[in-house]
Amino acid sequence: MNKKRILQLIDIMKNETDMDHPLSLKEIVTELEKRDVIVNDRKTLYDDFRYLNENGYDVEYSDGKYYLEEAPFSLSEIKIIIDSINTLRSIDDRFLVSLKDKIYSFVSRYQTDYLKELEYAGKHVQGRFINRLEDCLEAIKNDLAVIIRRKKRDEEKICPIFLYRENDYYYLYYHYPDDGRIYHARFDNIESIILTDEKDALTVGKDRVISMINESTKSFHSRKTSLISFEIMNDSPQLRGRLEDDFPNLVYTKKGFSIKAGLSSAFFARIAGYSTDIRIEDRDIAEQYERYLEDIIHNSRNRKDN
Repeated sequence: MNKKRILQLIDIMKNETDMDHPLSLKEIVTELEKRDVIVNDRKTLYDDFRYLNENGYDVEYSDGKYYLEEAPFSLSEIKIIIDSINTLRSIDDRFLVSLKDKIYSFVSRYQTDYLKELEYAGKHVQGRFINRLEDCLEAIKNDLAVIIRRKKRDEEKICPIFLYRENDYYYLYYHYPDDGRIYHARFDNIESIILTDEKDALTVGKDRVISMINESTKSFHSRKTSLISFEIMNDSPQLRGRLEDDFPNLVYTKKGFSIKAGLSSAFFARIAGYSTDIRIEDRDIAEQYERYLEDIIHNSRNRKDN
């Protein structure tokens, strides 16, 4: 067994191959020759691959070509590790680079380039996201209003109530300073948050929001559901994307969409988050929704008076 050939073969399979970039025997021989390793008989490589497989290197064969299966980490696992490392502020930059290079050595150069592109974008987006998240939590903690700017919308002053994570997204529940209705928005759609010194005068309880979230989980999966039709008033890709995130079971119609859902305060609270972007077509259900909004305003005014 030629140790130099084995070591160079391992390096080639680790750096030059993956599932999307396999190499034929001829290409592997060429790569070995670039490293001053001569292979007189290609069949020798069959024994080498068998040796690698026996010693923990999962060499796969497909359509006449070979590649090294991801090991010991998958691509997604490497991404999680790198993202976690990037959040550590106390690590020396040189050590950080060295550490990441070692982790990248577990995947091919193609996958390394791909992950580095994601890392660069994710690092900057993540930094802005964390700053916004911290300001939002500060406002919730101290009952303060904030000024937000959402994608393709003007600045708005809102009062954050609660942050909720679901389906890998954060949702911000909030109300407007003069409106006790509860709205919600995907947090990643909020581009900026500015803290103010203005106190939340209405003080909508977060316990009620939490109960709505808990109730919504049940109502959306309840057998007692109604088919509800909506008209889309602002037919934009952003709105459609948000609807698909919030209501995975929606079906598009000529004018809008329809969904099956349980009629509850939790469901109406979600609908309220869309404000004037959508309209309930079913008159009976629309009246129930109106009564829900009237109750919210009535209860908010009572709390304010007290």
